[in-house]
Amino acid sequence: MPNRIKLAIVGIGNAASALIQGIEYYKDRSFNKGLLYPTFAGYHITDIEISAAFDISANKVGMALNEALKSNELQIIVDLSNQDKIVSMGVVKDGIIKETIGKINPSNAPSINIADKLRDSATEIVLCLLPSGADEAVEFYAKQALDAGCAFINATPTSIATNKTFAKKYQDAGLPLIGDDLQDQFGATIVHKLLLQQMIDQGVEIKESYALDVGGGLESLNTIYRTRHVKREIKSKSVAAALKINAPIVAGTSDYVPHLGNSRNSMLWLVGQGFLGSEIIMDIKIQTQDGPNGGAILIDVIRATKIALQQGASGSINEISSYGFKNPPRLISNPKKAGEDLAKFIMGMM
Repeated sequence: MPNRIKLAIVGIGNAASALIQGIEYYKDRSFNKGLLYPTFAGYHITDIEISAAFDISANKVGMALNEALKSNELQIIVDLSNQDKIVSMGVVKDGIIKETIGKINPSNAPSINIADKLRDSATEIVLCLLPSGADEAVEFYAKQALDAGCAFINATPTSIATNKTFAKKYQDAGLPLIGDDLQDQFGATIVHKLLLQQMIDQGVEIKESYALDVGGGLESLNTIYRTRHVKREIKSKSVAAALKINAPIVAGTSDYVPHLGNSRNSMLWLVGQGFLGSEIIMDIKIQTQDGPNGGAILIDVIRATKIALQQGASGSINEISSYGFKNPPRLISNPKKAGEDLAKFIMGMM
């Protein structure tokens, strides 16, 4: 089937569950609610085929995907009987810390040869959904994808697409490299940017602002103990630098609350000064689910990466990265502009 997109997933957590469920959920092509682009350069979400899956949890390794996903926090709402690829044992590296070992329950099975598995499964694209802070593991998989001749999508904050060494290696190999740090479909970062931009466009001077997240999933737990400062720097830079605001701006995860599960609460606070120095204050709360909130962006990025492969594009592809990620090689200030640049890239105009 020439139109299939052969995708391997590293890290079979909530985000992977949302993506895989989406492939089945949208099989009725007349139903498009929740998607940004139902078809993307001729590709539909159901054209994505999971070719391989890697994890390190004893609750998942050696099991079919449809069974492995049941151990996640995200509820299964569709029939996944078609999703029966066996989850292979990956590498642990720094994927576990003492605060997460109980939740992950690592397997004692030996790691397989990742590059061989990617080649044997005819994988085209590797999607890395490992926990924040697992830098050694993320870099390992980026190297394995390169060795196997696959494009690589890095959804984590680890510097891969923004790493000049990796970018050069992928360029030399003629392979696309996409990342870093996945942007949600509608989360605090994008809402923060849009509101601040609207205030600026209306002549309001920004005095101060923050966007802080509280979550209950494994990703939030990892962020708190390993990458809170890194994620905060990325998010803050993504907002302030893109809009060129000379005011105190803070954005990032602030705490882990176990009973929130896969949910996330985001608190936004914006203070501006309008006509006659009058104060304008916005206090906003956003409630989202972590796994599904990245799904719509991910499927666009995966399909765009397939197009990049077909076009022979290589190295860090900023038109895709700036559309779907908080820390691309080059920041684009306006989400609409990032979308326009991606459309031009897809049409071969960039």
